[in-house]
Amino acid sequence: MKANVRNLPIKGLICLALGLITLALYLPVLHHSFVEYDDQQYVTDNPLVQAGLSWRGLVWAFGFHAGNWHPLAWLSHMLDCQLFEARAWGHHLTNVLLHIASTLLLFLVLDRMTGAVWRSVAVAALFAWHPLHVESVAWVAERKDVLCALFWMLTLWFYVRFTERPSAARYVFALGAFVLCLLSKPMAVTLPFALLLLDYWPLQRVTNDKREVAGIWRLVVEKIPFLFLAMGGCALTLHAQQMAIVSTAGLPVSQRITHALAAYNHYFGAMFFPHNLAVYYPYVINLQPETVVSSGVVLVLITLLAVKNIRSRPYLIVGWLWYLGTLVPVIGLVQVGDQAWADRYTYLPLIGLFVPLVWGAVEVIKNKMVLRTLAAAAGLAMLVATSVQLSHWQNTWTLFNHANKVTHENYMAITVLASQLAKQGKLDEAIALYHTALSYKPTFPETHFFLGNAFDQLGRPDEAVAEYEKALWFKPMQEQTHIFLGIVLGKQKKYAEAITNYDAALVIDPDSAVAHNNLARIFHTQGRFDDAIAHYQAALKLDPKLALAHNNLGVLLLQKESLADGTTQLREALRLNPTNSETQFNLALALNQQQQWTEAVELFSKTVGTGSTDPKAHCEFAKALTHAKKTREAMSEFAAALLILPDYPDALDGLAWILSTDANADFRNGTEAVKMAEQACTLTGRNDPMKLRTLAAAYAEAGRFAEAVSTAQTAKDLAVAGRKPDLTDECSAMLQHFQQSQPWHGR
Repeated sequence: MKANVRNLPIKGLICLALGLITLALYLPVLHHSFVEYDDQQYVTDNPLVQAGLSWRGLVWAFGFHAGNWHPLAWLSHMLDCQLFEARAWGHHLTNVLLHIASTLLLFLVLDRMTGAVWRSVAVAALFAWHPLHVESVAWVAERKDVLCALFWMLTLWFYVRFTERPSAARYVFALGAFVLCLLSKPMAVTLPFALLLLDYWPLQRVTNDKREVAGIWRLVVEKIPFLFLAMGGCALTLHAQQMAIVSTAGLPVSQRITHALAAYNHYFGAMFFPHNLAVYYPYVINLQPETVVSSGVVLVLITLLAVKNIRSRPYLIVGWLWYLGTLVPVIGLVQVGDQAWADRYTYLPLIGLFVPLVWGAVEVIKNKMVLRTLAAAAGLAMLVATSVQLSHWQNTWTLFNHANKVTHENYMAITVLASQLAKQGKLDEAIALYHTALSYKPTFPETHFFLGNAFDQLGRPDEAVAEYEKALWFKPMQEQTHIFLGIVLGKQKKYAEAITNYDAALVIDPDSAVAHNNLARIFHTQGRFDDAIAHYQAALKLDPKLALAHNNLGVLLLQKESLADGTTQLREALRLNPTNSETQFNLALALNQQQQWTEAVELFSKTVGTGSTDPKAHCEFAKALTHAKKTREAMSEFAAALLILPDYPDALDGLAWILSTDANADFRNGTEAVKMAEQACTLTGRNDPMKLRTLAAAYAEAGRFAEAVSTAQTAKDLAVAGRKPDLTDECSAMLQHFQQSQPWHGR
């Protein structure tokens, strides 16, 4: 006990040093962006996550999403959004802090189990600084890795305390930590087996005495609650990943076994020589026979070595079985996705190699000076290598550009790079790269999807549809492809086919706000207003921040003459996206209808420029300017509308009204007003009371009062028939003026 007390300050300093060095190592990640590879569905494009913590989000987190079941990981992302919103540095900081916490717990657990302080430090340093672990820490979407590791270490800590002095409370704490571990990432299902290994060494709860069978059985029984939880985790994960699991028809068992051998060997080699690390490794179907044989030989030799030294060096067999066992869920025997292997899969399994490496080095190298020198050199080398690897994670381009350089025929990397070029408007370059990717893997659905998107942007809808359909042929359950195909079909007015695709997207993901919004737009176009409103509202319930849905619903409500509700929706759309010109224009139209001229003028001035080719836009702007007493500007906008469309009745009418009635005599011109007003009335069949009202005012300005009276009377009669009381009253007032030979000025 006294020795332990004396060691407390040393251990505190060790933890401080490990934490600070690891923090300094990963500090550059705070300047990194989100990457466009899973970060979208986990954070940036996930409205429920971005909304922060909520009861609805809590319920949703326990569902099956992104091909996984990890509720605690989702909740941690929600908490980050609550704290940091969509600022990437905060999300990265959480990952780094979780990694540091796991590192310190690993040190403390190892030290408590073995009493070997400096060897425990070395293992913790390897865990903290190894380049293979950059992916788990630098990738926001891999929050599940670092979160799972934290609760894995806590489970070990509570379990070790339980073995020291068994009690129900300590056992429940260990079991509870394991539950949190499973809720973070399903890979934790191997933890009960890891506990059995630790029982053998270093906890030494199992002896090599053949008479200790009863004791071994007791330890197994002790793990039964853990095993039942692990089985539940397996069942939930298999259900979540059922659409991503490759069938034995697509990938035979023999191929899976040979690939698993190669994967074990790959990770083993990468631990010693972590070079050419990439975010994505293409799956090679036909491995070279020598690769498979050499991998098998290496695994057998190491296994034999560990078994031979099972009594004298128990750390060898424990570490080796830890490595082999913890990789089982991700080694490819149950193939999920199309990657060959992934650096992130080594996050916890490598501990099994770090331990025998450190313990073996201490045993073999007797000279302490040499040992310390080698340890310092290894630590420095790892820090440098990890810093370099971390630099590749700055953004999507740097990440996949590096992957493309260090791997062969990496169709995924090329596709992502092409998509980045497409975002920059370099569509020809992007298409060339998409074709390169397809030459490596013609069946890769993501490339067909992005190629379809490029064709759509180029205005080549038939080619876009063909590529989207190919993407769905190779990957039918892809929500995004159905949505984008629906968009193109909608542009082609193939509404029934578009609806079919949006319905398919909603079958795949009923919580897709975008699919609901796009389906509503189709119904809106077809005049099915009630159906459209229902889907717009569903979209906004799922994603209250979807500005496009607020805009679309606002326009529909205006069409249904619900001015107040429509304006409210448009204002919310503009609040969410203040620079959206379409929403600004729609809100300005709504304000015109409500005679809120000043605000309408402000919005029109942002959206209706000299380059606008929409005569209605110029005319509506002019209408607002007229009522805002900005006559000269209004006349200019009416003129701009007539330059675009000389026979546009509303522009002719608006300009004729100014020429007939403006208070400033410099703007009035009765002769020109009559010409324009007569043309407007002719174009509308002389049955529009507003146009006839203007013609009457023009006749009066030109001194033709008899015609003014007759025309005003006709306008009044039409207004009465059309049940337009305000216009009826105005025409009555005009008649009184005209009958007294007075023009209608200053109105």
